[in-house]
Amino acid sequence: DCTNEHHNPSFGGTVVVDYNEVECGNLTTFGSKVAINGEVQGNVVAYNSDIVIAGTVDGNIELYGGNVILQSGSHIRGDIHLYGGHFTQGSDDRLDGSVIDRTRDLDWLINANGRFRFSIWSLLFWIVIGIGLARFFPEHMMLVRTTVVQKTRRSLVIGLLSITLAPPVLLVLVALVLSIPLAIMIGLILVVAWALGTATVGWLIGEYVMRKVAPQHNTRLVQIVVGLTVLVLAGSLPYIGWLIIIGTGLLGLGAVFLSRFGTRLYSQPKQPLPF
Repeated sequence: DCTNEHHNPSFGGTVVVDYNEVECGNLTTFGSKVAINGEVQGNVVAYNSDIVIAGTVDGNIELYGGNVILQSGSHIRGDIHLYGGHFTQGSDDRLDGSVIDRTRDLDWLINANGRFRFSIWSLLFWIVIGIGLARFFPEHMMLVRTTVVQKTRRSLVIGLLSITLAPPVLLVLVALVLSIPLAIMIGLILVVAWALGTATVGWLIGEYVMRKVAPQHNTRLVQIVVGLTVLVLAGSLPYIGWLIIIGTGLLGLGAVFLSRFGTRLYSQPKQPLPF
């Protein structure tokens, strides 16, 4: 019989499935220390977590950075998927499935070959970008965020126009030779604007997710990490992943330009900004 059931993901701290305890369903953790001495009747999905197993896991283990350690007497009925994580096997454990190291299969976010491919390096890159922008440019992100919310359609149109006109403009500037430094500057501006816009859209996604699943942990940094994680995972989906990445990028890019890189409000907000 089930004794525990985690309906929401766990963020930080320690998650323990003790002896004689049975965890129903899946177990999802972010940056946690996980000790499984009892039984988990589902999958274990962990992001940047350390998992020590002395009990039983009926499903698969998916580790996105971190460590999974099997101790003597542990039993894993499924597979262990490693995405940049490390696996340590015990002397008397039982693994019915296989250990699949997908770290070498890391690919870019755009994926249209019918398979799901997740890049831990892309996730870490975007998390670092998002946290850095939130730490050093919080007001700019807030103004871009407000523009995305208040002027969604206009932001998307401006982003589409910008990315459409940029290549021919850059080609002309490069062809003129003397304008190459200007072309490089415009290219850098586009890259910075895309990064700022994407991180801000990720923040909005994270805010929505955290409000629904874990309002007690609904802080800005957690919102950014969760939102960018969701965005990278969605961008790794086969066939539609590239549409998600391009769509969110264009939306954020347009909002960045409309707000002049987050230096002013494009229009009066409908409610006070939550600084």
